[in-house]
Amino acid sequence: MLQQKKMRTVWLGQAIKELRESARLTTSQVGDHIGKNGSTVSRMENGEVSVPAHILDGIIEVCGLTDTHRIADLTTIRRDATQHGWWDGYRKDVASGLMDRAWMESKAIKIEAIDITYLPGLLQLPAYAESLMRLTFPDASNLEIERWVEMRTQRQHVISRHRPVVLHSIIDEQLLRRKPEDTDTMREQLDYLAEVAERPNVEIRILPCDICIGAPGSFELLTLVDPYPQVGYVATPAGDLCVESDALTDLTREYARIQQSCLSPDDSRRLIRSERDKL
Repeated sequence: MLQQKKMRTVWLGQAIKELRESARLTTSQVGDHIGKNGSTVSRMENGEVSVPAHILDGIIEVCGLTDTHRIADLTTIRRDATQHGWWDGYRKDVASGLMDRAWMESKAIKIEAIDITYLPGLLQLPAYAESLMRLTFPDASNLEIERWVEMRTQRQHVISRHRPVVLHSIIDEQLLRRKPEDTDTMREQLDYLAEVAERPNVEIRILPCDICIGAPGSFELLTLVDPYPQVGYVATPAGDLCVESDALTDLTREYARIQQSCLSPDDSRRLIRSERDKL
């Protein structure tokens, strides 16, 4: 599992380590060529320090890499590892892990999500998000709530941008009935869910509450642009985790299993509207 706070530099470090090992060089040998010691190279490979462009060029050179596609991939990962975006304006307001989550969403071409605790953050209206945050964090100040809602709203641009992400969302039926502070807010939220489910890049499926499937909890599968791997994002009481490899395979299998028990997109929209009309 990767620590969210340094995910991009971890990916870069992994790529550098794979390159060095394929060249059968030690960290000291690479360090001698780029003017660093072996321990610094190890820290780069562990994602603990940044890698300037000229240092990466030196590593590519000493490792004898000539494949232009691999060089381009490494250059892209290095650039993105130091990339700044709109999310950096919220660095003092939210947990560091959310910075990389916003970055991941900006790089995603497809997101498959299961939500059994709250309606998906990417589909929450500001009023609903604010009500939810006030209930979850009763001691938070008005300014904190305002900043959190702003960031959540900014994240949602990925589903409406010029080339929007494809979002497949599985939502537990009980969440359609779990109202925040007032009925009007929930009515507007359900109206929005029904509307956004009509978009060609968004698919919402409701998981009926009368079906017991042993859902493991809320999680996401994110398919990112090249050269990045597919990753899983899991929400836990102890914090959110990003997973790859075997754990990702398990999540992918779990998502497919749960999806089989869901209503169709058309039936899901009808149920959303039905629950809205009951309010």
